[in-house]
Amino acid sequence: MRTFPLSSSPRARDAVRHELRRRRVAVVARQELPASMVRITLGGDDLEGFASLGPEDHVKLFFEGPGGVVGRDYTPSEFRPVGASSGPELDVDFVVHGTDGPATAWASSAVDGDELEFGGPRGSRLAPTGFRNALLIADPAGLPALRRWIRAFDGEPVTRAVLFGGATADYLDEVERGAALVQALDAQHDLLETVQAQDVDRDTFVWAAGEATALVPVRRHLKGLGLAKENLSLHGYWKRGEAGLDHHAPLDPSDPD
Repeated sequence: MRTFPLSSSPRARDAVRHELRRRRVAVVARQELPASMVRITLGGDDLEGFASLGPEDHVKLFFEGPGGVVGRDYTPSEFRPVGASSGPELDVDFVVHGTDGPATAWASSAVDGDELEFGGPRGSRLAPTGFRNALLIADPAGLPALRRWIRAFDGEPVTRAVLFGGATADYLDEVERGAALVQALDAQHDLLETVQAQDVDRDTFVWAAGEATALVPVRRHLKGLGLAKENLSLHGYWKRGEAGLDHHAPLDPSDPD
C-alpha cells in the first residue's frame, strides 16, 4: 500500500492505493437488518491481504444477470482478519426491496456456501482532518458508509447524522449512536428543509449518499453557502428508475463541477 496526499490543503484527505485483484469468496453467515437490509458475511482464503481503510471505499461484486455477468459497487461494511468462521470475514450490507436487480436477487436468497467474486477496493480516501463539525446524510443505501464515517470520526469532529428515505438509527449499534447526534426523518419531514436548518459553515464537513435526485437540491443549497470543495462529498448511490447508476458520475449533470 502507498499513502499520498490528494492536495496541499491542510484539510486534504490522504489516499492509499491497494493492490487490485479479484477474489472468490463464499457466504458464511446471513443476518436480517432494519430498513429492509440484510448483512451477508463472506469468507475464504482469498480474503487474505484484503484492506479497506476509508469510509467511502467500495468493492465491485459480480453477479449473474439476464445478459451475463454484471458488476455492482458496495461499501465493505466491516472486515475481520479472523472472524467467527476462524478465517477472514467481510460483511456486505444489501438493501433488499423486491428481487428485480441481480444484486438484490442474489442477496435475498443467499445461503451459506454460495460463492461470489469481487474486486477492490482500488484505493482508500481517508477521513479528513481539521474540521470542527461533520454532517452526514444517508438513505438505506448509504447507511454502511455512514456507519464507517461515524467510526472514523469517533466524535471528533462533532458529528450529526440525518437519515432519510426509510433509513433508521436501529441500523447503528449503541457505540455508533453515542458517537453522533442522529435524526431519522419520517414521511412528514422534508430532507432539504432539515438540511437547511442545520448549522453549516466553513468548519463543517458534509458527506451525503443515497438516491441521486433527492440529493441534488441538498447539494445546490450547500454550494450556495459558499463552502469549499474540500467541505463537501456528496454521492448518488442509486437513481429511481435507473439500473446500475455510476456513483462516480456527477450528482447533478447540469452542474457537474
